[in-house]
Amino acid sequence: MSAYVAIGESAPGDQVPESIDGVNPFGAQGEWLRCALHTHSTVSDGTLAPEHLVLAYEEQGFDVVAITDHWRLAQVPSTQRVLTIPAAELGWDIEHPHYPRQSAEFLVYGIDHIPDDPGGDRANWYTNPAENYEVRTFPDLTAGVSWAQTMGAVVYVAHPYWTQLPLDDLLTQQGFAGIEVFNGSCHEETGRGDSSVWWDALLASGRRAFGIGTDDQHYPLFELGTGWTMVRAAERSQEAVLDALRDGMAYFSHGPEIHHIEVVEGAVEVACSSARSVLLQSEEELGLAITVGRGGRRQGKILSTDSSGLITSVRFDLSFAPSRYRRVTVVDANGRRAWSNPL
Repeated sequence: MSAYVAIGESAPGDQVPESIDGVNPFGAQGEWLRCALHTHSTVSDGTLAPEHLVLAYEEQGFDVVAITDHWRLAQVPSTQRVLTIPAAELGWDIEHPHYPRQSAEFLVYGIDHIPDDPGGDRANWYTNPAENYEVRTFPDLTAGVSWAQTMGAVVYVAHPYWTQLPLDDLLTQQGFAGIEVFNGSCHEETGRGDSSVWWDALLASGRRAFGIGTDDQHYPLFELGTGWTMVRAAERSQEAVLDALRDGMAYFSHGPEIHHIEVVEGAVEVACSSARSVLLQSEEELGLAITVGRGGRRQGKILSTDSSGLITSVRFDLSFAPSRYRRVTVVDANGRRAWSNPL
């Protein structure tokens, strides 16, 4: 049970919800690694060869690159600066598709091969030679996770908003670590990059689900570096990064930085880069917001600001009914966001 369950008082007859077993990487030992966890090379439908793609991320200050080509495993060694993780983007059959041949996708990290026949509905399989693109499917996500777990691999659901994945189809699946909450390519191309609604639905249902942010790079000029995940790893190794992804020891962003989060007695304190708003989000109406500027709302206390009056640290007092989960969102002056995992 989370410490939050004991905070606040419920009205007579209210049932206290069971809390998500959350995490706080900001209090853990290790180092922060900037990770590219969804990106494509010429092994599938990207425009850079794997070794050149790793170099491009190295030049942008990334520490970890997982090339997630479609149904193909890009083999690329780590460099002195960048740690590479063997990965892929695979698919599964949606039970209630919106249109024919629709399937969903997942990202899998720490694999050593890709199955020739994952057992899904071949009516959903196809190839696009012009774009060097291939789709195969597992019968469902749970089957894909079971296959991945034979290698100790970690699975995250890819871009559910972009896919328009039916929520009921997601809630029935088991074993995945979490979902890709932010996808930079989906955000830039179609405005469907933020899958927070799917994430909140999982958390509100009592599912322990973590989040990641990515750029889903195919064309580096447009997409590279438009989203990333900051992983708190015990050391700079494949095993440590996989452990961190499995356990949610990360935050993710397409702009702001979260410097620290601390859960203190009856409160949550957040330190961040300059922000217009800091949100403590939860199920239903139980969240809190602190915003500066015209019409700014302050359901908490601003502890510090920068020279222009933007927030750099806040405190939320938890003086109301307990909730199933709480997570932090930081919004900068340009509307870009950073997200914590559930605390």
